[in-house]
Amino acid sequence: MLIRFVILIFFLIFSVHSDDKNINEQQIKNIIEKYILENPEIIIESLEKFTANQKEKEKKSFVNILNNFYDTKVYESLPRIGNIDSKLIIVEFVDYNCGYCKKTLPTIAKLMKNFDNIQIVFIDYPILSESSEIAARASLAANEQNAYFEYHTILLNNKKSINENFLYKIAKELSLDIEKFKKDMSSEKIKNTIIKNVKFANSLKIRGTPTFIIGKQILPGAYDYEKLKKIILEYS
Repeated sequence: MLIRFVILIFFLIFSVHSDDKNINEQQIKNIIEKYILENPEIIIESLEKFTANQKEKEKKSFVNILNNFYDTKVYESLPRIGNIDSKLIIVEFVDYNCGYCKKTLPTIAKLMKNFDNIQIVFIDYPILSESSEIAARASLAANEQNAYFEYHTILLNNKKSINENFLYKIAKELSLDIEKFKKDMSSEKIKNTIIKNVKFANSLKIRGTPTFIIGKQILPGAYDYEKLKKIILEYS
């Protein structure tokens, strides 16, 4: 049906540009409008093909972005736990004000307990509030003292509002160098890390947390242990 419509359009355009004076642009518009009204499925078919083509282009773009992420080993500069030599990488985008990220924490702990052939990379993606960004800067500052996951765990278990004094308190509880911690929190290095994280998420059209990446699969939402386990085993 769509092919017939394209042929009709081609014929009409050819006619109006030829020496045939029996047809004008308004007549062409009327013919096309009549044809569409009589065959509305053409529009649906056209939209479906356009959507499918866009999705395919998007998929290829995502694959290229992820290939670059793995090939250039960007993940090595990010907080990570587990077997850091493993090629089986689970990426989690996290916001410390995200209730579903908090619910996912036990799943992460269980994965670490039951799989010795994975590494988990954390991408701080503060999108929910201003305090989300402060918390992200704090967790990355803790990472500068090799205490990311401990700090990350306390923050996700927290049920109170987040402010700088609370973040400093956690750092003290973990016996971090508090002066270095404060300095790192406001450093250009950490600010740039968050900017890069946000750009990376946007390039993959990731709009919420938690979102996981395993291989070339982007998995939005709070996946439970069994679902993640099944996907991990497919790559093992």
